[in-house]
Amino acid sequence: SNAPRSVVIVACSRMVRGAIVVAALVGGVVGQEECVSRWGEVEVPPADSILGLKALFAADESSGKIELTVGAYRTESGEPWVLPAVWEARRRLLESNMTHEYLPIEGFGPFRAASERLLYGSSRRTRTTFQTLSGTGAVRLALTFLARFWRGPLYLPGTTWANHWNVARDAGFARPSTYRYLADDGLSLDFEGMIEDLSRAEDGSIVLLHLCAHNPTGVDPSPEQWTRLAELAAAKNFLPLFDSAYVGFASGDVDADAAPFRLFLDRGLMPWASVSFSKNFGLYSERVGALHVTLASPDELDAVDGHLKKLARAMYSNPPAFGARLVAAVLDDPDLNALWRSHLVTMSDRIADMRRLLRAHLEEALPNSSWAHITSQIGMFSFTGIPKPAVLALRQHHHVYMLDNGRVSMAGVNTANVAALAAAIAAVLTPPP
Repeated sequence: SNAPRSVVIVACSRMVRGAIVVAALVGGVVGQEECVSRWGEVEVPPADSILGLKALFAADESSGKIELTVGAYRTESGEPWVLPAVWEARRRLLESNMTHEYLPIEGFGPFRAASERLLYGSSRRTRTTFQTLSGTGAVRLALTFLARFWRGPLYLPGTTWANHWNVARDAGFARPSTYRYLADDGLSLDFEGMIEDLSRAEDGSIVLLHLCAHNPTGVDPSPEQWTRLAELAAAKNFLPLFDSAYVGFASGDVDADAAPFRLFLDRGLMPWASVSFSKNFGLYSERVGALHVTLASPDELDAVDGHLKKLARAMYSNPPAFGARLVAAVLDDPDLNALWRSHLVTMSDRIADMRRLLRAHLEEALPNSSWAHITSQIGMFSFTGIPKPAVLALRQHHHVYMLDNGRVSMAGVNTANVAALAAAIAAVLTPPP
């Protein structure tokens, strides 16, 4: 349009009796007025540590920089990977007569059924399943329900995914309790400490457990230790809530990764699980997840299902469809399902190979140190044990980006950068002469 326009420039200069003096230039006329300040006393919160490091990495102009912060799979060439099974499912969906109608509150039926089969195996236990906004949304929906209807406190691992604390507090658990997880060396499981803390927990407590590939440590209980945990959970009437972000991705075997959940299921412990399909399907941006709630009998189903629907309706009304359709299309087609399971092996094997290679380079560069924990841990992440000053030196002098606690994403390691990574770690850990 060629119609004349007024230009408004506003500059808030100072507070006046709880208001802000505003200088305004309107159509060439300068004026001042007062407006109420509503947010001037709100403190700026700390930035998300991972996203902040991602921004620093992007701004780093070094050609040899190494990014080990973000939890997303990368190929040997350092690129994202759209799984061929997902690619084919997407092609079929886009060529179909798919509509964009609302899903029910509980989500896409074929996806929910496929997710149940993946986690429960052949079990016929009574359950209800909700499609959620990935695993984070599943944890939030579960904890919001439990904060309203369950009598026991919540226990989180002493070392856990940082966002568990945010979700728990916002869901209604103001002060979650913790149980010991890592040993004093920061590299291995303090299982006896874990058992001791949980033995002292109130009967009927909600206990959040990482199903496999513990985030952020990569340290998991052994099968024998899971059995002891199941026995303790039965004795204490715990409500087990499994956070399951890596089913199939950790070992390359869905059944092996789902085994702890099925163990608790077989013991009659009625476990719940939040499941994410970000890692094992590479659907990071689609936010595909599920909350699985195991029930004692069909008599409980209507009440639990009904209240979960009310909560989901108030939070997000209903979930998005496309990612759920992709997962269902893969899992419901025998050929695509088999192809997807081969992708799990490809991803888990590459990460295991990088663990072995990094350990070998580190033990060659630092012959007086053991790096066995790199290969004993499993999954995408590794707690390296590198202290914070060394982490900061890696960032400043060697352009290597990892979390301040020494956690690295093993997906960022490849044959092209592993030698340089090990040399940089050796440089910051070697005392000056």
